[in-house]
Amino acid sequence: MKTSRKRVASSALAVAVLGAVGVGVHPSAAVAKPAKDVPGSARPLNILLTNDDGWLGAGGSSTPLIVALRDALRAAGHHVVVVAPGTDQSGQGGRVTRSSQQLTVANPEPDVWTVTPGSPSDSVYFAFDEIFPGSKPDLVVSGMNPGVNAGQAISHSGTVNAATTALEFGVPAMAVSLEAPATWREGTTAAAKGSADYVADLISRLQDRTRDGKLMPQGVGLNVNLPVRPGPIDPATGKPGSVLPPKGAKATTLDTGLAINFDYQPVSGQTSGPGIYSVVPKLSQTRAPQGTDVRTVEDGYASLTPLEADRDVDNATERWLRTIL
Repeated sequence: MKTSRKRVASSALAVAVLGAVGVGVHPSAAVAKPAKDVPGSARPLNILLTNDDGWLGAGGSSTPLIVALRDALRAAGHHVVVVAPGTDQSGQGGRVTRSSQQLTVANPEPDVWTVTPGSPSDSVYFAFDEIFPGSKPDLVVSGMNPGVNAGQAISHSGTVNAATTALEFGVPAMAVSLEAPATWREGTTAAAKGSADYVADLISRLQDRTRDGKLMPQGVGLNVNLPVRPGPIDPATGKPGSVLPPKGAKATTLDTGLAINFDYQPVSGQTSGPGIYSVVPKLSQTRAPQGTDVRTVEDGYASLTPLEADRDVDNATERWLRTIL
């Protein structure tokens, strides 16, 4: 199978970004070290935090992952402003509200804003226009999402598209997602604090390895997917008694396989005819290739995949296009 120049370039970029933050790319690589282990002092950042699950419940009680990430970033000394949807906007991609519609904005607590029924991209647009009108934030972090956003699914991910919206403005951005194992749903909640601390440490490493004051190369962000690794079984409960940290971190490329498809089943009427249909997701049973984001998380490693504002294609595709003009 041929590998496009674009894919090779993406892989090289991922390795370069990981190398810049001091995270090894070998399978035995260690988890990113805390900032205190790195020479230099990182200045506090102005961070816009958003997601696609919204900020729901008193103090975000119904959306604990964004709260855990907010608290970890604040504990690291950063100034964090949350601007998130006021309702669950999962799977909304990069949808933006039309000019003929209106949004309701609330400020339920200091430095927390909700935009209803706004999308994740709406939240970023609103924050840049109203909350950060004079100068943009130093970094946009989107997440943490319960469930990985990897492979071709990122096209539909509100979490990832909030980050890419920020990249369109030239603002460094990071999308963060946490595995939600089907056989241990409680593990996602149990892993929240450790995963949030991991992200705070990664940002500190970016700061300490920055060149020319830029956290990341221009137009480049990161899609971070973290595994949930169950510890030994607790005999009293029959469930894992702890969460293990990732085995390490790897620079990854986007899995190009179709991870999920949909089966449309008629509830009324005949198949392929008018009527009411139910929608049933079908997960792929084929393992993703080594080196991709999907496979890396499955194998228990943190996956860091570059996001690029530049979405053009490789030279071979450009040459094909010229042949039909």
